[in-house]
Amino acid sequence: MLARLKYFYQVASSGSFSRAAEELFISQPALSRQIAALEEDVGLPLFSRQGRKPVLTDAGRRLFNYAEKIMELNREAKKEISELKNLTSGEVIIGASTTIANYLLPPVLADYHHRHPEIKIFLNVGNSEDIEQDVLNNRVDLGFIGSSVQSPRLFQEQFAEDELFLVVSQNHHFAKINRDVFPSHLAEETFLYREAGSDTRRLFNIFLKEMEVKPSSVVTLGHTEAIKSGIINNLGISFLSKHTWQNELKLGLLVPLEKYIK
Repeated sequence: MLARLKYFYQVASSGSFSRAAEELFISQPALSRQIAALEEDVGLPLFSRQGRKPVLTDAGRRLFNYAEKIMELNREAKKEISELKNLTSGEVIIGASTTIANYLLPPVLADYHHRHPEIKIFLNVGNSEDIEQDVLNNRVDLGFIGSSVQSPRLFQEQFAEDELFLVVSQNHHFAKINRDVFPSHLAEETFLYREAGSDTRRLFNIFLKEMEVKPSSVVTLGHTEAIKSGIINNLGISFLSKHTWQNELKLGLLVPLEKYIK
């Protein structure tokens, strides 16, 4: 129907079967057959022949109004798809867990934006569980989390490598001793936790369970920046991604313990 509508539109626009056939790169008899088939579909004549010039009937005029709109929409659709294919327009919605969104993605997104400035970028930030659900429910185009996905419906590919370090303030007694830190030492400390659903918290708990460490107290702060501030102010200690404390390390505010748990 769309192809026949295109032939009809071309004949009506050009006012000539022969001219329309040339513009469409088909023979005039083939074009006439297509128009006849369209007239059979709608059940009404679309052209009256006055000499050699085709003239639209009342049904033809009404159909032409719709055909004109359809052809314009067709052109717009092709243009938009072409722009999307060539990355000259469109948008991408990304979901990322907190650590990745704050510390790993900004340079990646900056590079992408410089190469494709016409593409609009939207970044949704949440914990790993939230981002996985956003991907499953098509609220984002792709997601970045700090662990393997739980759902078998999702495809995953490694994006980067990370490592957790036990981090303390520069004034903490762990930072002042040149010896290993054992589980018995950790059990006496206050640990600063991310919120439930955070992959950092999940890995944190796995580590403590393997070491058979039960912290004397736990404080949940819910965000890496809040945890770093808590460590600096001697509220407690925590395990943090190596990507999160580099600036504080340069300033001498935080100390990662590279030797612990033997």
